[in-house]
Amino acid sequence: MLLPPELSVSLRVERPVLPVRPRTPPRAPFCFSPSRLRFHRQHEFFEDGDIHRHLYLQDILTNVTEVTERSKVSEFCCHIVGCCQVFDTLEGYEHHYNALHRNMCSFCKRSFPSVHLLDTHILEWHDSLFQIMAEKQNMYQCLVEGCAEKFKSSKDRKDHLVKVHLYPSDFRFDKPKKAKSSTKQQ
Repeated sequence: MLLPPELSVSLRVERPVLPVRPRTPPRAPFCFSPSRLRFHRQHEFFEDGDIHRHLYLQDILTNVTEVTERSKVSEFCCHIVGCCQVFDTLEGYEHHYNALHRNMCSFCKRSFPSVHLLDTHILEWHDSLFQIMAEKQNMYQCLVEGCAEKFKSSKDRKDHLVKVHLYPSDFRFDKPKKAKSSTKQQ
């Protein structure tokens, strides 16, 4: 065990003599000399590669035929009530459903492009405590996912979206609530 120099002097301990290795250039633990080997085409060395190549080519040919022969089915309608869209392929229906029905508000039936915007809509338009809380603290979340900013009003949020996230100045997320007509109340 090596001691610090100050301590070894005060204890009068002699330092052990460490062995010194002669300096020689480092050598590899093995010796390699390249040589050229030639195998015939049917040699077992190539067997795994031949199998993988065959499977790869077979997969490519299978995928090409699948793309050209899209599964055609008889026409069918969208199952959402009030939607009359007609489809002849499953891909067309899936695209339609994901674009228009996946993130739909269950209260007012508005559709949104993302879960984040749907959650924000439900909070701001259908949560009865939102307006009360908005009077006391910033409640209007930024519409950009990943931005944690909150604002006092939807106008402040819109200004933020235009300045920071470069939204167009005519962008409208919050359609005003329809005012109840006074003739119905009378």
